[in-house]
Amino acid sequence: MRIGNVKLENNVFLAPMAGVTDLAFRILCKEMGAGLVVSEMVSSKGIYYKDPGTKTLLQVNPKERPIAIQIFGSDPEIMANIVEEYLNPREDIDIIDINMGCPAPKIVKNGDGSALMKDIILARKILREVVKVSNKPSP
Repeated sequence: MRIGNVKLENNVFLAPMAGVTDLAFRILCKEMGAGLVVSEMVSSKGIYYKDPGTKTLLQVNPKERPIAIQIFGSDPEIMANIVEEYLNPREDIDIIDINMGCPAPKIVKNGDGSALMKDIILARKILREVVKVSNKPSP
């Protein structure tokens, strides 16, 4: 199976789960046979403004590759900027996933996560801007 140029061993994917899919858990799942692991969702603004806590969420171990990093946000320019400036240069990140499904109130109240499904025009703009600058595939 392939996603873009990333070859996966199988179609067993670890779903991204906030507070669960940390580095240690992803490595465990990879050792148990997951073909793809996905990070916890990471705030695009956290990356953009260099939040120290966000840096921890972006740690990757070679044992867990291939890995997808899931980002969330609702500002197309910030989303594109962090992909181009921060995620593209990282060779340890294989795939970029954009969260459009999180229903948590603290995420939705900012227009992020599943709130984007109520604003298809904004969701489309985010996708267009990110795809325009990304050199990594997206599932």
